[in-house]
Order: sequence, then structure tokens, then C-alpha cells
Amino acid sequence: MKKTTFALPAGSPFADAFASEARSAGRELALGAHGRAAGDGGPDGTAVPWDPPSFASARTAVIEGENALGGTLDELVVFADPPADGHSFPETAPREIEAAALSWAAGHAWLIREAMRRMIERGGGTVALVLPARESRGALGSMAAGALEGLAAGLLAAPESRCRFMFIRDESAQPEALARFVLRSLDDPPRDAGKALRHGGKPAIFGR
Repeated sequence: MKKTTFALPAGSPFADAFASEARSAGRELALGAHGRAAGDGGPDGTAVPWDPPSFASARTAVIEGENALGGTLDELVVFADPPADGHSFPETAPREIEAAALSWAAGHAWLIREAMRRMIERGGGTVALVLPARESRGALGSMAAGALEGLAAGLLAAPESRCRFMFIRDESAQPEALARFVLRSLDDPPRDAGKALRHGGKPAIFGR
């Protein structure tokens, strides 16, 4: 039976490369896209909309992703790539700081929580959070990346036996190579569930 995988966000070079590799590997794939309206899902058609600042949207996206996969969700793969700031931090508006915190910290935590709950209800699954490499993120982007790494560290430190969680930190900035690494990691997970994986280096204990 083919594995069913919900990957986000469509339009990201990392997620799109993963989608291409996953299809070639024989996975059933559904894509999610940032925004309140359905996005372009590439060869598979319309992508499931996901509005990160909304908890309700996270729940709906997981359900719609599962429905797009015929009612079975084996894997959620999220490529979280906070962008670089467009201006200096002192010029940042309070609403921009709030939006970054909601979208990248709360938004991704909500999505992962909803997917894990759904998988546990259905007997298990795998959630993979991937942080692609970026030369510079600036203050807000670094804050967002730090929040994501903190979330991953907490989940790795207290693994959920009924749903596997993986965190992959990329150092290559090569979408196709990263996509293949993520697929290999999904098919052959590390024995130590408390370890993060580093693409471009050896697997390492979180933070080392």
C-alpha cells in the first residue's frame, strides 16, 4: 500500500522538490498552500489552503489534506522557511512582530498538534518538520526559526510513542538533495527518536 503524505507549503522550492521526489517514489501526495484560499498544487491540482495565524485553519487543513488522500494520512512534512526581514529591526512595526510570532511559532505548533492528534486517532503516523538553510534571516526571521527549533527540541525530548516526530535542519540550501534526504529519513528513521537530523552533516544530538 502506498504511503500517503501531506506536504506544505506548495510554491516553496523545497516543498515542490519534495513533492516531485515523493511522487517518483510512489507516494500518494497532497499539497497545502499558505493563504486563506486554495493555492496551486502543481501536477496534483489545487492545494489545500492553510492560514498559519488561524488555529481553525490548521484543523481544517489537516482534515482536508487527509480527505484529499482518500481518508488516510500517514505523513505530514512541513518545510518551515522563515524569510529574511525586508528592513532594519527598529523600523519593524509591532503588527509585523505579532504576525511573525503567530504565523511561525503558534501557527506551526497548531498544525503539528492537529496532525499528531489525527494520526493518533487513526493508529499512528509521522510528522516531519524541516528547517531549510538560509544565509540570513534578520531579526524576525531568526526569532521565527528559533521558535521552530524550540518546538522541535521539546517534541524530541518527550517523544510521543503513538506518532513519530522528526526534525531536520538543512545546511545545504539544495532543494532536490534535501528532498531525497527527507524521503530517506522517512523510510529509514533514526533509531534514537530524540535526535535531530542535519542534512549536510552527520546526525547530531539537538543543539550540538
